[in-house]
Amino acid sequence: DDLIQLTAMCWMREFIQLAGRVMLPYSSGILTAVLPCLSYDDRKKNIKEVANVCNQSLMKLVIPEDDEMDEAKQSTIQAEPTSGESLSKPEAAACGESLNELDIAALNQPLSLSPCSCERIQVTLNLDGIVQVLDCHLHDTSIGMMTRIAVLKWLYHLYIKTPRKMFRHTDSLFPILLRTLSDESDEVILKDLELLAEIASSPAGQTEEGHGPSDGSDVRPGPVELHVPARAGQLSSSTKGLECSPSTPTMNSYFYKFMINLLKRFSSERKLLETRGAFIIRQLCLLLNAENIFHSMADILLREEDLKFASTMVHTLNTILLTSSELFQLRNQLKDLKTPESRNLFCCLYRSWCHNPVTTVSLCFLTQNYKHAYDLIQKFGDLEVTVDFLTEVDKLVQLIECPIFTYLRLQLLDVKNNPYLIKALYGLLMLLPQSSAFELLSHRLQCVPNPELMQTTDNSKPSTSFKRAAASNIDYTELLQHFEMVQNKHLEARHQRAGRAEQLDRRVVL
Repeated sequence: DDLIQLTAMCWMREFIQLAGRVMLPYSSGILTAVLPCLSYDDRKKNIKEVANVCNQSLMKLVIPEDDEMDEAKQSTIQAEPTSGESLSKPEAAACGESLNELDIAALNQPLSLSPCSCERIQVTLNLDGIVQVLDCHLHDTSIGMMTRIAVLKWLYHLYIKTPRKMFRHTDSLFPILLRTLSDESDEVILKDLELLAEIASSPAGQTEEGHGPSDGSDVRPGPVELHVPARAGQLSSSTKGLECSPSTPTMNSYFYKFMINLLKRFSSERKLLETRGAFIIRQLCLLLNAENIFHSMADILLREEDLKFASTMVHTLNTILLTSSELFQLRNQLKDLKTPESRNLFCCLYRSWCHNPVTTVSLCFLTQNYKHAYDLIQKFGDLEVTVDFLTEVDKLVQLIECPIFTYLRLQLLDVKNNPYLIKALYGLLMLLPQSSAFELLSHRLQCVPNPELMQTTDNSKPSTSFKRAAASNIDYTELLQHFEMVQNKHLEARHQRAGRAEQLDRRVVL
């Protein structure tokens, strides 16, 4: 009955507002009653509004001090209940009044309703019960969107206020939080990503060993050994937005577990990668450190056994890197390669980007490694040219015309100092069949000026591009050999797939 439910909610609201933290031991029962009401439609608007007030008021009662109480103190408090509590239990048993297993009668005592008395009463936050209720609601696929959002807000709030205690539940919560990324609602996914980002960056999540939590069956064969310095766990959560190198991460050991399992989810659920993959990664780059995300994902993909997925994932990451506004600072960092950290990141990305030949060339264009881009394009003659390959070359030509590569187009004016850039672009032109992309690139190259007409009086200036390349200390020969090795693996895998398909066709004919 709606009237009874509204009346009960109103009583609960008054109890929470008057009794304050005395209500915390009953939080799990209150949430069981309140959370489903948050998804009610306009026909039950009054109940929904009161339930929302109850939910917000209860959430405010959780404070950081709840995380600092040691177990011994808690057990003492539990062993010595207050006079109000001792009176309430037999009274409730006599009256038989209950709401979702809560003792409403316990709150009728004057001691409980006195604000001054409430401040003196020490209460224990039953975190296990709260987490169990929240976990059950997340597993329930029939609950409404607003309830799921409220559950995720509760979990986020608990990780902020009581991180040390909450990390005891992280291993059990992690799988359902990953599955929630497949939710139909963008708002639910955003809240889920905020929660996962907090878990991945909270100092409380740093394990003593520094190797990260046990992944169990959630980790791929041959897990990535990404070690976190012990001091990373001592950094405050406010440092998570700072630009830093993956060699000194602000993330805890759950960050790497998150990256590994996120890629595993993309691999097993390709539709999620196609529809939400870019959205999820872009949001994570805002919530966490973009350099750490790309560095760790590239390192994981380097060990990926499913080569087809690795190529698809690299293509997705490359598109995000080149086109997303969230990655502007990272692009600038890679464009110059001025620091050892940026060169280390380039080499890490390059080795995984080798799963996709065209994305490897685009990475070289981004980092202004034009000679190496030309060397790579020369190797394309030895590769198996497929329709997908030509389509990606077509997309790269379209990308060169975008604002991202304005600096590259301007460098075409300096013919003398950028000969390999022009050669690389002509190489792409020779790869393309007669198409709109061919015409586009051809027209662009026709705009390259005659070097004799571009002579300047000051010829003593050394080439900045050659200076930068000389100072980078990157072994491009080794990188080129790695590219050939990875592409040979892809060729063998394609032939194996083609052989299996041919055998299957023969069986069907027989």
